[in-house]
Amino acid sequence: MSVELSIFKLFTQDRNKHLLHKHHVLELKALERDVKMLFTLLDMFYAEQEEADSIDIETLLNYHELRYPQAKNRDDIVSLITDGYNIELNEVLIEQFLDQLHEKYAANEIITALLPVIEGDKYGVLEGLRVNVEDFIDTMHHPPAEAAVPVPCEKSIVEIIKEEVLEPGILWRLPQLNNIIGGVRPSTLGLIYAYVDAGKTSFHLDNVAHWSTQLTDNQNICICGNEEKAERLKLRLAQAFLKVNRKWLEIPANGEEALRLLKGTGFDRIHVFDEIVAGEQVRYILKNYHPSIMVVDQATDVDIRTKRKADGVEYMKQLFKWYRRLANQYGCGIVGVSQGVGDAENTKWLKLSDIYGSRIAIQGALDYAIGIGRKVDDIVLEDQRYINIPKNKLHGGEGGKLTVNFTKTQCLWEEA
Repeated sequence: MSVELSIFKLFTQDRNKHLLHKHHVLELKALERDVKMLFTLLDMFYAEQEEADSIDIETLLNYHELRYPQAKNRDDIVSLITDGYNIELNEVLIEQFLDQLHEKYAANEIITALLPVIEGDKYGVLEGLRVNVEDFIDTMHHPPAEAAVPVPCEKSIVEIIKEEVLEPGILWRLPQLNNIIGGVRPSTLGLIYAYVDAGKTSFHLDNVAHWSTQLTDNQNICICGNEEKAERLKLRLAQAFLKVNRKWLEIPANGEEALRLLKGTGFDRIHVFDEIVAGEQVRYILKNYHPSIMVVDQATDVDIRTKRKADGVEYMKQLFKWYRRLANQYGCGIVGVSQGVGDAENTKWLKLSDIYGSRIAIQGALDYAIGIGRKVDDIVLEDQRYINIPKNKLHGGEGGKLTVNFTKTQCLWEEA
């Protein structure tokens, strides 16, 4: 209890410390009811008294009496307030206090979850507790967004021009695509979408192969899939590198030849994951592999734990805002892959409204969108694809269209 009351006293002395760190405390699930009431009371006071930089004990006691005159636990709260103000506080230890507080309650949640296992009433619990541990570690390194102190951009216009204009980013395979949106840049969020069997997976694999040849020694690319097995994706990726068809790979002797040809190409800088269906998995990969580019296929099928229940369009809105925050937080260029709606079938130029799962919620979070269309009722155009960029906030900020040839057997995309 002394840790909680020490943090409470610090908050009473400094409104800014309360603003910066309150979310560390208020989001704790196992905090005792009276202690949580103490922090909630303080939060309410600062919210109402915008000019107050601190609060003395008499003012807080009077405020509690005013807000909760009939409270049954009145004496308990008064006692906690008094004990808190009587603590001798060393402000330098605040971060240690907060870390200790979070570890205490994270451990409490884990022990509570394990008790039925120890008593023989449950099993299969340990694997799920990995998320609790990762959440605790992540909170320590990345406080809630609400706790971030706003800081204005201090970069000079020379630095900004160099980063945002002169640096080309990691270039796409198709030159016209680079002319329209530029290369893939850090802290950006894009989406590739198409109707079923238009070639969107082949498109991103062909580009991953091209991107990997531009990486420095300390850079890598991560592909997070939740449809195809990692082995199959990696095999298709090898085809994209070597520009060979499946029949060539079926010749036993060509396995060693493929290994030799792939050496030094950038193939070994690509990490392929499958069964990536949860937000915790995506964040884990970003934290531990530090990719320059991450491809998520299918991006709309990832499940994140939202603070409030959401589904449909509202969930898509929260999901893609979450991707946006991750891109900024980890300085990664995230490229999502998604299906197109039914209207996108047999259509050349896909629109933003052709993104499956949302008419507006997904689009608002994107820096750019790449729609891949095709005509299926014309055998002459069977190998042609029609790329439309209906949204673009990068490079020149304009959209564009281009017609390309797609050789499916070699995972090869070329401008027509």
